[in-house]
Amino acid sequence: MTEPQRRFTISVPPDVAQTLESQGNRMASAYVTESVRRRRRVEQHKELLLAAGIHVTEQGVAEARARRLGTEAEWSSERFAAERAKIRAAMEAEMNGDDDAAPRADAA
Repeated sequence: MTEPQRRFTISVPPDVAQTLESQGNRMASAYVTESVRRRRRVEQHKELLLAAGIHVTEQGVAEARARRLGTEAEWSSERFAAERAKIRAAMEAEMNGDDDAAPRADAA
């Protein structure tokens, strides 16, 4: 049996309110739920990295972003989109526990 849903009354800035209003009354809750779950996954990922001794810093994130933007500028948009899709599919497969669907590091 699923847990009963709970109702919250929150205050949000105008830009967030506009986004939620654009979702419609019934879809705003789903939008918020998915957003919170994604944020929670990011936080859990950071915790796993920290437990493995990997410290994520703002500087490190900025450097990684700069490398990504450099690669994006060098590669064709098609190649970059294809690689991004492969990575996203592998991450989703891993999150869903489907390790067989994830590409292997040694696969070219």
